[in-house]
Amino acid sequence: MGKPLQSFRRYLLDRMVLRPSRVHIPHGVQTRVMMDVCGRSLECFVQRNFDDDGPADLLVLKFPGTAGRAERSSMTPVSMLDGVRGEVWTWNPPGYGRSEGRASLQSIAIAAQHFFRNVVQAGSVVPGVIWLCGNSLGCNVALHVAATMDCGDASAGLVLRNPPPLIPVVMRIARQYPLGQRVRSIAESLSDEMNAMKTAPQVSLPAVFMQSEKDELVPPSIQDELIDCYAGDRRVVKLSGLKHAGIASPEQEALIEKEIRWLWNQTGKESPTCANQ
Repeated sequence: MGKPLQSFRRYLLDRMVLRPSRVHIPHGVQTRVMMDVCGRSLECFVQRNFDDDGPADLLVLKFPGTAGRAERSSMTPVSMLDGVRGEVWTWNPPGYGRSEGRASLQSIAIAAQHFFRNVVQAGSVVPGVIWLCGNSLGCNVALHVAATMDCGDASAGLVLRNPPPLIPVVMRIARQYPLGQRVRSIAESLSDEMNAMKTAPQVSLPAVFMQSEKDELVPPSIQDELIDCYAGDRRVVKLSGLKHAGIASPEQEALIEKEIRWLWNQTGKESPTCANQ
């Protein structure tokens, strides 16, 4: 009974957390790449800020949030670094866009490892610098990848916005509804791979955290619990007045850019590699 019950609870958690979509979205100048992951297609998009065949200085892997789509990806944060040749890969996890499979937290965790390996093997940045970027739920994915993957000779860093410790976030939302306390067993069925409170202490890479002051989904007080247990050097950018999905003002963009340059300085050739976390 234990395993079927756990599977059912995780299915319910998937339904509570994930917001997959398959509607067509224009992808602009990005190039679509279809990867094979465990016999299923995984849709990714790649863009770069240079046209020649030379190597990139920086490889960025992006993990969107619970309702995010790779088609909307931009060159940020590469665009904040003058003179840096960057290549940005953004994925649609299983169940999103043209990526096959059912959207689930477990399938996302598994597919993320394959996405990382496939991009690093195909990329032009080994040795070099790799950044993992996550927005909201994508932060959990980025932390999972950072905690488990070997970057070889590459240096690595993270850029995370509004990272959610999922169990307290789900419980907080559930309390607004009748019988909300009964959700606890569902929330606590979360796998360790997607539990950022367990992966963050395992990651010692330098990181930039962006925190929306008025975040209605992941309040700063909850985000702080995760940031405080992160094992690496970190900078936190407070985005005053912004809600969870708010757009940064030019003044806030300048604050972000300052810390992005700090991260670039931290992840140079002399920085510790991902394998030496």
